[in-house]
Amino acid sequence: MGTCAVCAGKVEEVGPERGHAAAQISWTDESGRVRNLSEFAGYPVILLPIYTRCPSACVENVAQLKKALADSAADPREFRVLLFSFDATDTSSSLAEFRRREAVPLGWFLGAADQSNIDALLESVGFQSARAATEFMHPNLLLFLDSKLRVGKWIFGTDYTARDVDSALKIASGQSDWIGQHFDFLYAILVFAAALLCVALVQQLSLRNPRQPHPGSV
Repeated sequence: MGTCAVCAGKVEEVGPERGHAAAQISWTDESGRVRNLSEFAGYPVILLPIYTRCPSACVENVAQLKKALADSAADPREFRVLLFSFDATDTSSSLAEFRRREAVPLGWFLGAADQSNIDALLESVGFQSARAATEFMHPNLLLFLDSKLRVGKWIFGTDYTARDVDSALKIASGQSDWIGQHFDFLYAILVFAAALLCVALVQQLSLRNPRQPHPGSV
């Protein structure tokens, strides 16, 4: 899991769960308009939790998403992007400044909210942050909500490509993600098969190299 440096190993191990509905919270955009997440119903949504004072990780997260979507084959009219602040001190003005400073594409949405709405949304999608002095500890997590605003797919870290984003958007649009849904089962089978292979190899080596009698033994 990708995390900012200060938070590695300190945030409680939580994560998204496929099919969980995102809380239909109210939030405020950079113009001061009060909106609701339900406005995005009917579209896949790329949700990136950030905060505007973040000195490094959030900037990198936004830059990577910009790069991936610039190379993406997906039609930007067919999905929505929301950069949502988990810092209750963020305001419409700080969102506007963040858009200017980081050259956030005009088609993307930026949102701020009060603490109760922040907590409701982040808990519903499996994202957790915690204060560390004046900054936050948080995972680098990119979420993909389906057209019913349920968690469909997610990517930890910033080591992803346009192809990864396109694949996640297709899944959020309803394409099957059989491997992702059965990953734990497949991993267990792989581990079991590897264990059987190790046992078989040990047996083969034992047969090829029988123990020689010790000199002087009867």
